[in-house]
Amino acid sequence: MHLPPGLDDLPLHKAKLEAASEFTRTMPGVIGLVVSGSLATGTADAYSDLDLKIVTRDELHGEAAKHRDGLIDACGVPVARFTAEHVGHPGMLIVLYNDLVHIDFYLVRLGELSAKNGGLASWVTWSEEDDIPVALSGPADATSVDLTWIEARMWTWVWYTHSKILRGELYEALDALQYLRGNVLFALLAETSGVRPYGSRRAEQHVGELGPVFARTVPAFEHDRVMDALRATVELYLKLADPLLEQRGVEKDEDARAVVLAKLQE
Repeated sequence: MHLPPGLDDLPLHKAKLEAASEFTRTMPGVIGLVVSGSLATGTADAYSDLDLKIVTRDELHGEAAKHRDGLIDACGVPVARFTAEHVGHPGMLIVLYNDLVHIDFYLVRLGELSAKNGGLASWVTWSEEDDIPVALSGPADATSVDLTWIEARMWTWVWYTHSKILRGELYEALDALQYLRGNVLFALLAETSGVRPYGSRRAEQHVGELGPVFARTVPAFEHDRVMDALRATVELYLKLADPLLEQRGVEKDEDARAVVLAKLQE
């Protein structure tokens, strides 16, 4: 068993990973256990989840899957579990334990490991096959932000949000602002910072001098504050997107910008 660094400060996570390592060695068809995410990079804290990929021989995947419930029980006392369709992984099972540690259990065929991992940082806890670390070192998913796609939609999204504020539909406007912050601004921030885009996760580490402007995008439930949040969102978009658009030769949607910004400045 080869545990990732930093686990001595996380006894609950360590105990669960040790239990998972021991149990997976008894599962038919399983040839390795991989940890992904913050535990693999040594940046986890007490609130981190435990991302486990249980690697199986392709032809024995179904046999291994029969023992997944036993693996879950070996790691502690589960209080809730559900599949991860909401993040695009219906084959993953998310389990919350009574000590509030949650584990993502993902049984992955060896032949699919490279594609399923997508270049994420990983730590091999144990392995019977040299093919596992080889697969994990495969090419990363293309994570560059699609600037053309965003620029073509941004100004319609801004006007949509603006119209909701003008109509007094502040809850809907707040939903729209959250979408723009998480799916546009933080994606652009990650691109500018050279890190993998992952919504709002750990965004505080990257906002830097833009922190006060980002804070304005989270307003109180008041008309003027919500309008200011939209203006802050546009300010951040222009600061983050325009240099990238120029650098990559992506054309700005000048017509849409002109009419939407003019209305926003009234």
